[in-house]
Amino acid sequence: MGSTTQEDHYVLGRGVSDSIRLDAQHLLWGMYLGHILHPQIPITEGMKIAELGTGTGIWLFDASRNLPPTVELHGYDLSGGQFPARHLWPENITLGVMDSLIDPPSNLVGQYDVVHLRMWASNLKENDTAPVLEHAKKLLKPGGYIQWEDADLVNQAVCGEEAEQFAGMMRELFKHVGLQYEWVADLPNRLPSHGFEVIHAGNKKFHHDLIQLCTNTYLMAIAEILRGIERNSVASDSNVSVWVHEEALSKLLQDKKHGMVYNWIPTTVLGQKKN
Repeated sequence: MGSTTQEDHYVLGRGVSDSIRLDAQHLLWGMYLGHILHPQIPITEGMKIAELGTGTGIWLFDASRNLPPTVELHGYDLSGGQFPARHLWPENITLGVMDSLIDPPSNLVGQYDVVHLRMWASNLKENDTAPVLEHAKKLLKPGGYIQWEDADLVNQAVCGEEAEQFAGMMRELFKHVGLQYEWVADLPNRLPSHGFEVIHAGNKKFHHDLIQLCTNTYLMAIAEILRGIERNSVASDSNVSVWVHEEALSKLLQDKKHGMVYNWIPTTVLGQKKN
């Protein structure tokens, strides 16, 4: 086997169904937030926006429909496997491959007015947000904004006996394989140590009209995570078995019609880079 990359250990999927789940979660976030850019971010002529971990680019494509055409939108991901075909990109969108856990190329330093991140929960090891926060800070101009929305998988909203049992099983599995999510709830407290002033932070639960959409997409993501844990365990010869979890998940999916709830808590933070 060749040299190991961060992508080799990506726990979620990059197939068509996985991309559909990601796009459905964009719908969930859009209905929850009611905006693309936070209202406190000024929209200016020729501004430049970067998204880290852009995935399918769905947030940028939506931004292109809602922001002036002079706004430049650049999306970066460790893999281009979920990017739409090049001829489908709007004129003001560019997508590229970049590792956001190391220093950005020098030609990108200080170039952006806004850096957007979303759904990084399963991508950071050992609760370490420092590399990506430093990367984002270096991309930003003085006074630029970081807008981050993520899923708190620790403080969940779960309802139903089988759902609560499954949540306990997943907590134990996450602990066993080293997937740590405590950093999400703590994110607003971490920005100041990296040179950001926190402008806004929130963690309100989804309202009743979005609970089902969150449950559906969350359970789809868990199915991806289980496959990713198994895939990575085979690659590392650790032989982690997830079939019991997959069986429990299958039963849980059949229980949706009985009012079961399985939600993560949305965490949002807006920060501004100090001059």
